[in-house]
Parts: sequence; structure tokens; C-alpha cells
Amino acid sequence: WVATSSGGAGGGVAFYLNLDKQEINIANYDSIDVEFDYSVVEGKWNETAMNTGFAMRILPWDSTGLFGGYEELEYFASDALSGTLTHKIVIPSDFANRIIATSDYDSVLGFALKFDDYQRGNSDGDQLKVKLKLKNVTFHAKDGAAEDIAFDDGLKDSQRGTVVEMNYPSRDYTVAESDLTDADRYVKHAWVYLPAGYDASDINTKYPLFILLHGGGQNENSWGLTNKGRGGKIKGYMDRGMANGSVENFVLVAATGVANKSWGPNGRGSDLNGFDAFEGELRNDLLPYIRAHFNIKEGRDYVALAGLSRGGGQTLDIGIQQCLDLISNYATFSVPKSDESEFIATLDAKSKFDGLKIHNFYINCGTEDPLCKDYYPAFVEDLKQWDRIENFKNYTFIGGTHDFPVWYKGFYDFIQMIF
Repeated sequence: WVATSSGGAGGGVAFYLNLDKQEINIANYDSIDVEFDYSVVEGKWNETAMNTGFAMRILPWDSTGLFGGYEELEYFASDALSGTLTHKIVIPSDFANRIIATSDYDSVLGFALKFDDYQRGNSDGDQLKVKLKLKNVTFHAKDGAAEDIAFDDGLKDSQRGTVVEMNYPSRDYTVAESDLTDADRYVKHAWVYLPAGYDASDINTKYPLFILLHGGGQNENSWGLTNKGRGGKIKGYMDRGMANGSVENFVLVAATGVANKSWGPNGRGSDLNGFDAFEGELRNDLLPYIRAHFNIKEGRDYVALAGLSRGGGQTLDIGIQQCLDLISNYATFSVPKSDESEFIATLDAKSKFDGLKIHNFYINCGTEDPLCKDYYPAFVEDLKQWDRIENFKNYTFIGGTHDFPVWYKGFYDFIQMIF
């Protein structure tokens, strides 16, 4: 395959470990051998970049692929721009516990080999050709290891939520209403999680609503929520939490936060004007459509909004600054906010929001996040002192970068707080 550099999210390929798609128990293994050929694509490599870098990701039972729920195992680099690399990866003694911490079980479905373009001098569009020799990929079992057992999370089918697709009418909010044409009106796609027992015909049983946003360079698919396979990591968090009572039942909508024609399908999430215009879509299209088509409780205390990176910025600048009358529960994951005092003062000066409290606020960041780590401590301290927030929690992810392990942790923590 050919992997392409993209802002630190270089491409790769995910593989099942077994042809029958059965999991292994990673605690039974101590090392992995890999061998592959690699070469940079001529004319598609920044001459000042480091030699080629790679990442081995392990994909737990609840993963949906390369970016859809993973645990980083090892980063490693070659000593040339092309050649054959044979490499042994030692599985750390605590690795199974790391899998369990994010997925509750050590069952592993697959692995991914990824082009590592993170802070290695690559330009977007740099390309690397890779040929993995699958017959030379070997997971070595520990001496005396037990046999792998079939995965079972202990839930009955009746305890699992369902994921459905939603298509709702919207328009390009970067275009003035008087200038709209038919090309500026479209139908947008989103994913919806419905909790176990949800019955559309039971209009007397209503649920809180959680809207989840992605980051820059992403779209509504990026959180991994899907109606395929096991549905993704966040579905597992919701299923298990609602089944054991630690999480209240709610409806979740994973939407695309780009409010113009570049939204998709499978949009690149790169239009800043589209991100900035999302307030109109959220207020006029998305929320009304959800309320009209699903059994949703009335009132702002039953609405939550959260996002990662740029989607977290939307949560602050649109969700709080513009839509506090609609929402009272918020979370941001890895948001580089440097004007925290001005942010608070700006909101407090808006008389239309007088008396409106933020019921729950959660924020997190990784200690190795180059975009956020310098701003995060001051933002946390200001938020702790803000009397508009009734319940505040924050989490510092030791070793975390600007990536999904931090964001999944934030999602998991936030759903324990709300409703």
C-alpha cells in the first residue's frame, strides 16, 4: 500500500489477527516479529524529513480499524529511506493492563502498521510505499501461556444499544440566507446511538441528548461509531456503563461540525469557515431535527455537547458562547485555549445568558500534547474558579499526545458525569 502524510495522522493498514476474526488474549504474548519492504515515493518526500518512521498499533476487540480505537504498542524508525526492515517488538509487561484500562478486556482483534509522520519533518502529502510480509508477522506466546479464549463481555443482546444512521436537511451557513441557491441546501449524515430498550413508539419515555463533535481533518465517522461489527469503542463504553448503572441512558448523535458544502460525505474537515458557522446549523437544523425524530427530554439540562481538538473549540466558542440557552453540559478534549480569562469575561458580559449555569464541565489534555499542554494548566485553574460551573472535573493524561487515547478517556469520563 501507499501511506500518505497528513498532519501527523499518516496512513496505514489494519489487519485481523485470525482469518476467522477471532480475538487473542494479548496477555498471553510477549513479542511480535514483523518484516516489510518500504520506500519513499519519488517526488513525494520532504528532503529535510527524518528517515521513515512507523507505528505498531494493537486493535482491541472494540476497535473499528486504524483510527477507530487502538493502543499504541511501539514507534520505531528505519535507518534509510528505502529497504527491508525486520523488527522485533517486545510487548511491555503492563500492556495487557493498558488494553483492559481502555477496553475492559485484554481481547485483541487485530493490529495496524502505520506511517509515523508525527513531528518528523514530513509535509502533508509525503508518501511511503510499504509491502508487509504477512508470513513473517509472528505473535510469540509466552512460555506456558494459557490458550486464547473466545471474547465475551457478559452482556446480553437486550443490554446493548443500537446504532442507526440519520440524514437531516441543512444548508451552507457560510452563505447569506438571501444568497442561497439549491446547491447550498443539502442533506447531512450523522450517526445515532440509541440506548438498550429504546422504543420509538413509546413517546412517553424520553431521553437526554449528547451531541459529539470531531476535530479538524475529521468527520462524523472519526469517533468510530458505526452499525457494523461491534459498533466501536464508544458504543462499548455506553453499553457497559448503561448496563451496570454507572451511566444514565441517553441518545448520542455523532455529527459533522462543518456547516457548509465541504462537510462531506466523508469530508476532510478542513474548512475553518464551515467550523465557525456551526451555530446556525446546531440551533436551526440539527437540534430541531433530533427532537422531531427521536424521544428527547425537554430542557437544556438534558443536553450535552463535547468535542475533540477543533470540535472542543466549537464546544467552547459555539456551544457555550452562543448556545448556552440550549445546553448545560460540556466537555472539551485537547483544546488549545490561550485566552481563558477573556473567554470567561466575554460570556459573563452577555446579559441574555444571565442566570444560566453550566451544570457539568469536563476538560482533559495529554502531557505531551504540543498544541495544548502549555495552555491547559491556566485554563483549568480559571475554570475551577468560575462560579458559573456547578460541577467541574479535569484529567491530565500522563504521556498523552494529541490523539485518540486521550479523547476516548475524556469521553469515558464525561459520560459518567452527565444526566
